Amino acid sequence: MKSLLVGVALLALPVAAAHAQSRSLEIPPPETVGQGEYRVFFGLGRAALTDNDRQIISQAVEDYRRTGTARISVTGHTDTSGNAAYNLKLSQRRADTVARELINQGVPATDIATVGRGEEDLLVPTADGVREPRNRRVEIVIPQPPPAVTPPPAPVAEAPQPAPQPAPEKPKRFIFALGPVYGHNFGESDKPGGGKTVNDLAGAELTFRAFPGFLGGVSLKQMVLGSFNGQDDGLTGRSVASLDFAPDLGIFRPTLAINAGGVYGKGVQDGFVVGPEIRLDVAPLGGFNIGVKVAYDYQFRNAGWDEGILWTGLDLGIRF
Repeated sequence: MKSLLVGVALLALPVAAAHAQSRSLEIPPPETVGQGEYRVFFGLGRAALTDNDRQIISQAVEDYRRTGTARISVTGHTDTSGNAAYNLKLSQRRADTVARELINQGVPATDIATVGRGEEDLLVPTADGVREPRNRRVEIVIPQPPPAVTPPPAPVAEAPQPAPQPAPEKPKRFIFALGPVYGHNFGESDKPGGGKTVNDLAGAELTFRAFPGFLGGVSLKQMVLGSFNGQDDGLTGRSVASLDFAPDLGIFRPTLAINAGGVYGKGVQDGFVVGPEIRLDVAPLGGFNIGVKVAYDYQFRNAGWDEGILWTGLDLGIRF
């Protein structure tokens, strides 16, 4: 039995040696390592190309043309079998062989850089004296252009903020005025023995107007007067309210008003009055107001429409 085992072992040794020898003589197919990187493999001690090698070199040429003016790096290598000095020369021969094929396929020689590295930079690390097919190679490297950098989007200019609008001016809702007035009374009082006479009135009027506008404005007016040129001269008063129709035309404001109220005191027929008033207000400076007016009062104590009081006056006031 022992003799049988020894015999089998002796027979296995040549088989293993033959397998190792055949593997060391294998030539791996050329390959693409990555974008712009290619490998061509060679037989033991050889520097010749196969048709498959030429096809992979054609791919490298197309890659070169795509990249434009890239410089091709061609680096030869060997395994660790044999003399190191011999291997250095052999690696250079392999690099030159690949460079010639690149030139044959249209790559300018000035765009090719060759170098032999011998046993340096093994693809498969081995001990010295080991035949390794993948270490017998030439590497073709074509630098790739940097990826296009998409410029950052241009900052969008912010829309200019609209200039702050001035707050709308608060409308002036009130007018306070004081001014001189003059009146002529066409139906002052009974003469001795009957009939009417005339007299004059002069003084001042205080006016407060609220919500002046085309419709709805109202006014309160108070006169303090002195009557003269009549039968019964003395201190007189007039108190009326009015409804005003006053369109606002900027600095001008024409007004039509209907006055209603009463007159009392010396030189007048005490009682109720009603009548129209026409006024023009001007506001030349801010809230300052100047007005001129003409009014007529019908006196209910006098039967005739021509026995009323004609008024004219001036207003000096402010709008607020």
